[in-house]
Amino acid sequence: MTEWIFLGDAHFNPFRKDESWRALKGLARGTSPEGLVLMGDLFDFWFGFDRPSRLSALYSEIEEALAEFQRKGTRIIFLEGNHDFYLRGHIGGVQVESHRWEATMQLGGQRLYLAHGDRAAGLPYNLLSLLLKNPLTCHLLDALGPGIVTKVAFWWSAWSRRNERGVMEVARRLRRFAEKKIREGFDVVILAHSHQAEASLWRTGERVGRYFNVGSWHEGDYLRWSSGRFRLEKFADPGP
Repeated sequence: MTEWIFLGDAHFNPFRKDESWRALKGLARGTSPEGLVLMGDLFDFWFGFDRPSRLSALYSEIEEALAEFQRKGTRIIFLEGNHDFYLRGHIGGVQVESHRWEATMQLGGQRLYLAHGDRAAGLPYNLLSLLLKNPLTCHLLDALGPGIVTKVAFWWSAWSRRNERGVMEVARRLRRFAEKKIREGFDVVILAHSHQAEASLWRTGERVGRYFNVGSWHEGDYLRWSSGRFRLEKFADPGP
C-alpha cells in the first residue's frame, strides 16, 4: 500500500531527549512509506556546515532513523524551517531532497503545495527567518564555524521557546495563505510552523481544496496519506 508521512516541528534537542525521539526511531523500524516529508524545525538547531561538526554526533540517533528510512527506499523531502536550514541536500551522512522555502508535488492525482510556513506567516513573524536563511547570512555562519554558531544557536532556541508570542495570529495567517494557494490552483496545502494540527476544507469560487497543518511531532501530531486520503494522526505517549 502506497503511503506518505508528513511531520514537523519536533524540535529535537539533544539535551532534552523525550518520547518523540523514540517514536521516530520506532516509525523508521516499523514502516516503509514511499515518502517521508519533514516539514521543518525537525531539530532545535541544525545548520549544514561545510565541515564536519558536533551536530552529527549530537543528533546521531535521528540520523540513524533517517538512514533506516533511506535503506528501505523511502524518498525523504525536507522543507527547511527557521531552526534547521542551509541543508544543501544532506543531514550529516543522509542524503535528502531539501527546499529552502517551498516545494510542489503530485500525489494521488492531486497537486500539493508544501512549506514550513515561516515565510508565509508574514512580518514581523518571518523577519528572523528571512535574515537567517539569506545566502549571505548562511555563508557568514558557515565561515564562523560550528564551535561558535552551535553554542549561540542552542541558547537562542531555548530563549525563543520562553518568549513565543502571537501563536494564534500566526495560525490565522497560515490559513489565509493556504486559501490563497488553493485559489491559485493547488488541491492540497500542507504547512507546519504554528504547532497546531489542523484540517480544513476550503471553497473559493468553483475551487475546492484542503489545508492541513501537521502540528508538532513533539506533541505527537503528524499527517499520513494512504489509500488515497489524508488523515491527521497521533503517535502514542507524546513527550511532555
